[in-house]
Amino acid sequence: MRNLLKTIPNQLTAARLVLIPVMWALAWLKLPIYIGIGTFVSFITDVLDGRIARRLNQVSEFGSQFDSLADNLLLPSALVWLWLFRPEIYLDHILVCWIAITLYFSSLLLGAVKFKRFANLHLYSSKAASVAMYLFVSHALIADHYSPVLFYIATAMFLVSSIEGLLLQLVCSQVNEHMGSLLLVLQRRNSG
Repeated sequence: MRNLLKTIPNQLTAARLVLIPVMWALAWLKLPIYIGIGTFVSFITDVLDGRIARRLNQVSEFGSQFDSLADNLLLPSALVWLWLFRPEIYLDHILVCWIAITLYFSSLLLGAVKFKRFANLHLYSSKAASVAMYLFVSHALIADHYSPVLFYIATAMFLVSSIEGLLLQLVCSQVNEHMGSLLLVLQRRNSG
């Protein structure tokens, strides 16, 4: 395990994990701008860890699960930070937020029950949703307001990703982080 943590991609993921308690301390100090900056730095590390892993041929199951752990700790934290500093986001969109959060945690719960692990599938739709979510959260915390346009884009992409993840977990007997998309899985089934 020590050697796995020495790889550059896993160090980037570890940096994202280290940022989470730092951002919680910033939340306690009521410094949302710095949390927004930390969220943006987390976005950069999230983008780079996978790209560098593929480029350096350092892709590993550990790295993929480590990345998923960081994602699954950062997203709920970001939701709380938004509630603390931009509660109007939730108050203006109660139903949509409730549906999105319920779908996300349902997908995590389904993976934990059916596959005995959190099945963060790294779908293409999830990657696109992550970009939109990071940008929305960073902007909302750095600015003194939130952008409804960014909110709707991020939420729509997040809903699509969550629904796709749920459907994949329902129709597949096993899952992995490299499935790509529901369409690819169905194509493989039909051609094989």
